[in-house]
Amino acid sequence: MKIISRKQERKELERCDKSKKSELVCVYGRRRVGKTYLIEQTFGDYFAFRATAIENSNSKSLLKAFYQRLLAAGDKTKTIPKDWYEAFARLENILNSDDVKLSPYGKKIVFFDEFPWFATPRSEFLSAFEEFWNRRGTQYGDLVFIICGSATSWIIKNIINNTGSMYHRLTEKIFIKPFTLHETELFFKDREFDWSKEQIAECQMVFGGLPYFFDLMNESQSFRQNVNRLLLGENALLKDETNRLLEATLSKSPIYNEILQELSTYKYGVRKCDLQEKLKAADGTYARAIENLKECGYIIEYKKNYEKNNPLYLQLVDPFLIFHYHFLSLKTRLHSYEELVENEGKYNNWRGCAFETLCIQHVDNIKRALGISGVKTNCYTWNNLGSEDSAQIDLVIERADNITDICEIKYTDAAFTMDKSYEEKLLHKRDVFKNVTKTKQALKIVMISAHGVKGKAYTEYISEIITLEDLFGE
Repeated sequence: MKIISRKQERKELERCDKSKKSELVCVYGRRRVGKTYLIEQTFGDYFAFRATAIENSNSKSLLKAFYQRLLAAGDKTKTIPKDWYEAFARLENILNSDDVKLSPYGKKIVFFDEFPWFATPRSEFLSAFEEFWNRRGTQYGDLVFIICGSATSWIIKNIINNTGSMYHRLTEKIFIKPFTLHETELFFKDREFDWSKEQIAECQMVFGGLPYFFDLMNESQSFRQNVNRLLLGENALLKDETNRLLEATLSKSPIYNEILQELSTYKYGVRKCDLQEKLKAADGTYARAIENLKECGYIIEYKKNYEKNNPLYLQLVDPFLIFHYHFLSLKTRLHSYEELVENEGKYNNWRGCAFETLCIQHVDNIKRALGISGVKTNCYTWNNLGSEDSAQIDLVIERADNITDICEIKYTDAAFTMDKSYEEKLLHKRDVFKNVTKTKQALKIVMISAHGVKGKAYTEYISEIITLEDLFGE
């Protein structure tokens, strides 16, 4: 199977292979996003050495498994390394041998997958690695050493933001993002799924843009059958995936689940300080957890410029986690996708919210459709609910060219019907926003509707109509 998209990421890896110096590359991102597959498809035929750590293993077991990789790469020693310093010394001998495998550009490609799992407590793995790289990695210009892992918080703390002997040693970091709608469509076309854009969009609303999940889908089944088999059935393969996701990407600290679960109850986000107060979290613990969740792409942080003191807001934007907290937890668990669809109110409410999240994740496509790709913007949701004259806006795009787009987002099975009463509702939202924020920018109303808008007599005040087709743009 060919690799889908990831053109820029592959280009960065190939640049490291072509460079005149040794490269220490960190490839990171959330679990199931396709990090290992990307590296395998780029360098799979040219690994001089490759090792994968075992989750929840001890140092002795890891060294034993590492020894097998050393033997496969040409190590002639008859004993298991006694520690990681000896293990890296043997790796160095392999890399210095005459028959070591080289890439087309003469580099020796070393790949350590699930790198954080090697660093068990008191194992001195990280110290041994640092000693190896600071000596061997900088002495010659012939290495591409790739560190990969899902434990994003560990990688950020110990590799990317390392202030010790590894400080500024990293030469390239590549964060792998979930697929966009365009990439997901390419994936399913390559696998010969005959799915419409609507089915692909709904798949993205449930699973996010995670290739691993898509690869588990059966082309002979409908989307709903696949959801039942993978998520909702009694023996569903991904039944406990959220717990594994959080533990693998972050840590077993309960603060992460507490933050995400609470955020899932706020459709339009919540003030950062209010969330901390509600959770009664310590400053340092809370700050680190928020930064890690942002780095993983699970949440976004944005500022409301027109509120007093410009407070920061947090919003959960990961589709898979949103679906989990609404329909897969013990209190809310569905038993089939049909159960959700048959509850029309709940289904439409979820689809509407999920489509809004999809739009936030594809705001670059929205900007392209508006013709403002090169314009600096500040994007956020807005409401003053609870006020006497209240309004809620799905997406505000505040532009550096002194225009603010007020976006109304609708997901319906057919073109959204715009009548006189809804036109008045949109104008009311615009006017409330203007009065409350006191903005001096020109305000334009934009409709983001999956299948467009009908009722042309009432679209006089809509400056642009953006459809699902625009969100699928490359």
